[in-house]
Amino acid sequence: MKMNCKQILRYGLTGILALTLITGSSGLAAAQAEQTIHFTGNFDKTLRAQMAITADSFPVVNVRLIKADEPDKIFYDVGTSILISPDEVLTNYHVVQSYAEISDGDKGTLTVASPGALNQVVKAKIIKTDPVTDMALLKLDKPIDAKPVKFTNARDNQPVYTIGFPKNPSGNLLILDGDLPETYNTIAKSRVYSSHAVDVHGKAGVGNIVKAVAQGNSGGPVLDQNYQVIGMMTFVYNGRTYFITSKTLQDFVKEAGSPQKKPIAVEGKVSS
Repeated sequence: MKMNCKQILRYGLTGILALTLITGSSGLAAAQAEQTIHFTGNFDKTLRAQMAITADSFPVVNVRLIKADEPDKIFYDVGTSILISPDEVLTNYHVVQSYAEISDGDKGTLTVASPGALNQVVKAKIIKTDPVTDMALLKLDKPIDAKPVKFTNARDNQPVYTIGFPKNPSGNLLILDGDLPETYNTIAKSRVYSSHAVDVHGKAGVGNIVKAVAQGNSGGPVLDQNYQVIGMMTFVYNGRTYFITSKTLQDFVKEAGSPQKKPIAVEGKVSS
């Protein structure tokens, strides 16, 4: 990727900002062409075709930020998301952090798009975040024509697939602005090492897989062999990729949809 004063892309999977993208262009009938998907490892033709359809359920998240003290620069944060309803997606908090924590005077946009139709972006807003567990729920301005995912639980040592878009085969990173480049999905095979990892201090509700994903992939899914979501990738530590478990993801979504308790006045004081 060429860098200039108007384009800055921060990326990474741990401390640096994550970059990952995946989705299809327009639902099952218009699944990603197989030639736009880079498969790491051997995938037979049937699996390639199925994964091309499955990829439709994982849209691109794009943050575009202009800082008041650096008006000549544009900052981009890019990541994958998981479609949980036609107009709602889950992603990592660190993918949208710069937008969620936008400073006074700064300007930003948050959009979701399909790599098959990058010029057809959908505006999004943040409904709920959890910086500790690295989750964010986004509401889209209009539905995406793709199939929402189904969740299931992980098992130790089970084979899994990861979906992401850290780089295209030319090594260029993706900028979702101006002239849109050709994009390539990345799909990898891996295996669950531990469905309930306890080796990271202060992190609960995570599992890990043998590191078989490219740099990026934040917010991307970990899928079982039935293409159901067992988790969402979040960071790399000690040579393994960690994912937020499906239970943690579902609890987060459920809490976001629960009505907030109304304050109750008790003896002149307000309590919840």
